[in-house]
Amino acid sequence: MAIPLDELVNITLLTVAVTIGATALGSLLGIPLGLLLVLERFPGRGAIRTIVYALYAFPPIVAGVLLYLLLRREGPLGDLGLLFTPVAILLGETLLTTPLIAGLTVSAVAELPPEVIEIVDSGGPSLRQRAIALLREARFGVTAAVLVGYGRSLAEVAAALILGGNIRGETRTLGTAILLEVNQGDFEFALALSALILAQALFMAFLLRRLQRAERAFAHRIDTSHGRPKRPTSEKTGVEG
Repeated sequence: MAIPLDELVNITLLTVAVTIGATALGSLLGIPLGLLLVLERFPGRGAIRTIVYALYAFPPIVAGVLLYLLLRREGPLGDLGLLFTPVAILLGETLLTTPLIAGLTVSAVAELPPEVIEIVDSGGPSLRQRAIALLREARFGVTAAVLVGYGRSLAEVAAALILGGNIRGETRTLGTAILLEVNQGDFEFALALSALILAQALFMAFLLRRLQRAERAFAHRIDTSHGRPKRPTSEKTGVEG
Protein backbone atom coordinates (compact mmCIF):
# COMPACT_ATOMS: atom_id res chain seq x y z
CA MET A 1 0.00 0.00 0.00
CA ALA A 2 1.45 3.34 -1.06
CA ILE A 3 2.24 5.94 1.56
CA PRO A 4 -0.03 9.02 1.42
CA LEU A 5 1.57 12.07 -0.16
CA ASP A 6 1.62 14.17 3.02
CA GLU A 7 3.25 11.32 4.94
CA LEU A 8 5.78 10.84 2.14
CA VAL A 9 6.68 14.52 2.35
CA ASN A 10 7.14 14.24 6.12
CA ILE A 11 9.33 11.15 5.72
CA THR A 12 11.49 12.88 3.13
CA LEU A 13 11.82 16.04 5.20
CA LEU A 14 12.75 14.04 8.31
CA THR A 15 15.34 12.10 6.35
CA VAL A 16 16.91 15.27 4.96
CA ALA A 17 16.81 17.03 8.35
CA VAL A 18 18.43 14.12 10.20
CA THR A 19 21.03 13.64 7.48
CA ILE A 20 21.97 17.33 7.42
CA GLY A 21 22.05 17.43 11.22
CA ALA A 22 24.26 14.35 11.46
CA THR A 23 26.58 15.73 8.76
CA ALA A 24 26.80 19.07 10.55
CA LEU A 25 27.59 17.47 13.91
CA GLY A 26 30.00 15.05 12.26
CA SER A 27 31.76 18.02 10.64
CA LEU A 28 31.92 19.99 13.89
CA LEU A 29 33.56 17.01 15.57
CA GLY A 30 35.44 15.43 12.68
CA ILE A 31 37.12 18.42 11.06
CA PRO A 32 38.78 19.72 14.28
CA LEU A 33 39.78 16.15 15.15
CA GLY A 34 41.33 15.68 11.71
CA LEU A 35 43.23 18.97 11.97
CA LEU A 36 44.47 18.05 15.44
CA LEU A 37 45.77 14.69 14.20
CA VAL A 38 47.72 16.46 11.46
CA LEU A 39 49.03 19.50 13.34
CA GLU A 40 49.83 18.18 16.79
CA ARG A 41 52.18 15.45 17.95
CA PHE A 42 51.10 13.77 21.17
CA PRO A 43 51.25 10.29 22.71
CA GLY A 44 48.76 7.95 21.10
CA ARG A 45 48.27 10.03 17.96
CA GLY A 46 49.11 7.10 15.70
CA ALA A 47 46.70 4.84 17.56
CA ILE A 48 43.91 7.40 17.28
CA ARG A 49 44.50 7.78 13.54
CA THR A 50 44.37 4.00 13.16
CA ILE A 51 41.08 3.86 15.07
CA VAL A 52 39.63 6.68 12.97
CA TYR A 53 40.52 4.89 9.75
CA ALA A 54 39.20 1.59 11.10
CA LEU A 55 35.87 3.24 11.91
CA TYR A 56 35.38 3.98 8.20
CA ALA A 57 33.88 0.48 8.10
CA PHE A 58 32.10 0.75 11.46
CA PRO A 59 28.99 -1.46 11.04
CA PRO A 60 25.86 0.71 11.41
CA ILE A 61 24.03 -2.05 13.24
CA VAL A 62 26.80 -2.12 15.88
CA ALA A 63 26.56 1.66 16.27
CA GLY A 64 22.81 1.30 16.69
CA VAL A 65 23.13 -1.40 19.33
CA LEU A 66 25.75 0.52 21.33
CA LEU A 67 23.64 3.67 21.39
CA TYR A 68 20.52 1.66 22.16
CA LEU A 69 22.21 0.28 25.28
CA LEU A 70 23.09 3.81 26.34
CA LEU A 71 19.69 5.35 25.60
CA ARG A 72 17.32 2.62 26.75
CA ARG A 73 15.41 3.16 29.97
CA GLU A 74 17.82 1.05 32.01
CA GLY A 75 20.89 2.62 30.38
CA PRO A 76 23.05 5.47 31.70
CA LEU A 77 21.30 8.00 29.41
CA GLY A 78 17.82 6.52 29.73
CA ASP A 79 16.49 9.45 31.75
CA LEU A 80 16.90 11.72 28.70
CA GLY A 81 14.10 9.87 26.92
CA LEU A 82 15.84 10.06 23.54
CA LEU A 83 15.30 6.48 22.39
CA PHE A 84 12.86 6.14 19.47
CA THR A 85 13.12 9.83 18.63
CA PRO A 86 14.70 11.63 15.65
CA VAL A 87 17.47 12.80 17.99
CA ALA A 88 18.50 9.18 18.61
CA ILE A 89 18.72 8.58 14.86
CA LEU A 90 20.77 11.77 14.48
CA LEU A 91 23.20 10.60 17.18
CA GLY A 92 23.58 7.22 15.52
CA GLU A 93 24.33 8.73 12.13
CA THR A 94 26.72 11.24 13.70
CA LEU A 95 28.65 8.33 15.20
CA LEU A 96 29.07 6.97 11.67
CA THR A 97 29.92 10.20 9.86
CA THR A 98 32.41 11.69 12.35
CA PRO A 99 35.34 9.27 11.81
CA LEU A 100 34.83 9.38 8.03
CA ILE A 101 34.98 13.18 7.92
CA ALA A 102 37.93 13.24 10.36
CA GLY A 103 39.96 10.76 8.33
CA LEU A 104 39.28 12.48 5.02
CA THR A 105 40.21 15.81 6.59
CA VAL A 106 43.54 14.32 7.64
CA SER A 107 44.11 13.17 4.05
CA ALA A 108 43.10 16.53 2.57
CA VAL A 109 45.51 18.52 4.77
CA ALA A 110 48.32 15.96 4.51
CA GLU A 111 48.21 16.16 0.70
CA LEU A 112 48.88 19.90 0.60
CA PRO A 113 52.10 20.81 -1.26
CA PRO A 114 55.13 21.28 1.02
CA GLU A 115 55.58 24.88 -0.16
CA VAL A 116 52.07 25.71 1.06
CA ILE A 117 52.93 24.33 4.50
CA GLU A 118 56.15 26.37 4.54
CA ILE A 119 54.32 29.59 3.67
CA VAL A 120 51.75 29.00 6.40
CA ASP A 121 54.45 28.23 8.98
CA SER A 122 56.74 31.09 7.96
CA GLY A 123 55.07 33.69 10.16
CA GLY A 124 55.21 31.63 13.34
CA PRO A 125 51.40 31.28 13.64
CA SER A 126 49.62 29.96 16.68
CA LEU A 127 47.96 26.54 16.50
CA ARG A 128 44.58 28.14 15.85
CA GLN A 129 45.93 30.41 13.10
CA ARG A 130 47.78 27.51 11.49
CA ALA A 131 44.67 25.31 11.57
CA ILE A 132 42.52 28.01 9.96
CA ALA A 133 45.13 28.70 7.27
CA LEU A 134 45.58 25.04 6.37
CA LEU A 135 41.84 24.46 6.45
CA ARG A 136 41.43 27.29 3.97
CA GLU A 137 44.10 25.79 1.70
CA ALA A 138 42.52 22.32 1.92
CA ARG A 139 38.96 23.60 1.55
CA PHE A 140 38.17 21.53 -1.54
CA GLY A 141 39.21 18.27 0.07
CA VAL A 142 37.49 19.08 3.35
CA THR A 143 34.27 20.02 1.57
CA ALA A 144 34.45 16.72 -0.29
CA ALA A 145 34.82 14.97 3.07
CA VAL A 146 31.63 16.62 4.29
CA LEU A 147 29.75 15.54 1.16
CA VAL A 148 30.97 11.96 1.58
CA GLY A 149 29.78 12.09 5.19
CA TYR A 150 26.36 13.24 4.00
CA GLY A 151 26.22 10.27 1.65
CA ARG A 152 27.14 7.86 4.45
CA SER A 153 24.36 9.24 6.62
CA LEU A 154 21.76 9.43 3.85
CA ALA A 155 21.40 5.73 3.15
CA GLU A 156 21.60 4.54 6.76
CA VAL A 157 18.91 2.02 7.73
CA ALA A 158 20.10 -0.33 10.49
CA ALA A 159 20.95 2.31 13.11
CA ALA A 160 17.84 4.34 12.21
CA LEU A 161 15.65 1.27 12.64
CA ILE A 162 17.16 0.29 15.99
CA LEU A 163 17.24 3.79 17.47
CA GLY A 164 14.10 5.23 15.88
CA GLY A 165 11.85 2.20 15.78
CA ASN A 166 10.35 3.17 12.39
CA ILE A 167 7.40 4.84 14.10
CA ARG A 168 4.90 6.21 11.60
CA GLY A 169 4.76 9.99 11.62
CA GLU A 170 7.66 10.29 14.08
CA THR A 171 10.84 8.38 13.21
CA ARG A 172 10.18 6.81 9.82
CA THR A 173 12.90 7.72 7.33
CA LEU A 174 13.20 6.89 3.65
CA GLY A 175 15.49 3.97 4.44
CA THR A 176 13.20 2.40 7.04
CA ALA A 177 10.13 3.11 4.88
CA ILE A 178 11.77 1.22 1.99
CA LEU A 179 12.44 -1.73 4.30
CA LEU A 180 8.80 -1.69 5.42
CA GLU A 181 7.47 -1.64 1.85
CA VAL A 182 9.75 -4.53 0.87
CA ASN A 183 8.54 -6.58 3.84
CA GLN A 184 4.96 -5.87 2.75
CA GLY A 185 5.71 -6.94 -0.81
CA ASP A 186 5.18 -3.53 -2.40
CA PHE A 187 8.36 -3.53 -4.47
CA GLU A 188 7.19 -0.90 -6.92
CA PHE A 189 6.71 1.69 -4.20
CA ALA A 190 9.94 0.60 -2.54
CA LEU A 191 11.71 1.37 -5.81
CA ALA A 192 9.99 4.75 -5.98
CA LEU A 193 11.25 5.58 -2.49
CA SER A 194 14.70 4.32 -3.46
CA ALA A 195 14.66 6.77 -6.36
CA LEU A 196 14.37 9.65 -3.87
CA ILE A 197 17.52 8.50 -2.09
CA LEU A 198 19.27 7.87 -5.40
CA ALA A 199 18.43 11.39 -6.58
CA GLN A 200 20.13 12.86 -3.51
CA ALA A 201 23.12 10.55 -3.96
CA LEU A 202 23.48 11.61 -7.59
CA PHE A 203 23.31 15.25 -6.55
CA MET A 204 26.13 14.64 -4.05
CA ALA A 205 28.14 12.95 -6.80
CA PHE A 206 27.54 15.95 -9.05
CA LEU A 207 28.79 18.32 -6.35
CA LEU A 208 31.86 16.16 -5.76
CA ARG A 209 32.63 16.23 -9.47
CA ARG A 210 32.31 19.99 -9.55
CA LEU A 211 34.64 20.23 -6.55
CA GLN A 212 37.22 18.06 -8.29
CA ARG A 213 37.13 20.31 -11.34
CA ALA A 214 37.40 23.43 -9.21
CA GLU A 215 40.33 21.95 -7.29
CA ARG A 216 42.17 21.05 -10.50
CA ALA A 217 41.57 24.54 -11.91
CA PHE A 218 42.82 26.12 -8.68
CA ALA A 219 45.93 23.91 -8.66
CA HIS A 220 46.61 24.85 -12.29
CA ARG A 221 46.40 28.56 -11.46
CA ILE A 222 48.81 28.08 -8.57
CA ASP A 223 51.25 26.15 -10.77
CA THR A 224 51.06 28.84 -13.44
CA SER A 225 51.55 31.71 -11.01
CA HIS A 226 54.64 30.04 -9.54
CA GLY A 227 56.06 29.09 -12.93
CA ARG A 228 55.89 25.37 -12.22
CA PRO A 229 55.39 22.99 -15.15
CA LYS A 230 52.01 21.34 -15.46
CA ARG A 231 51.98 17.86 -14.02
CA PRO A 232 51.96 15.18 -16.76
CA THR A 233 48.67 13.52 -17.60
CA SER A 234 48.24 9.93 -18.73
CA GLU A 235 46.85 9.72 -22.25
CA LYS A 236 44.86 6.61 -21.43
CA THR A 237 43.39 7.49 -18.09
CA GLY A 238 43.58 11.27 -18.04
CA VAL A 239 44.94 11.04 -14.50
CA GLU A 240 47.70 13.39 -13.49
CA GLY A 241 50.88 11.62 -12.61
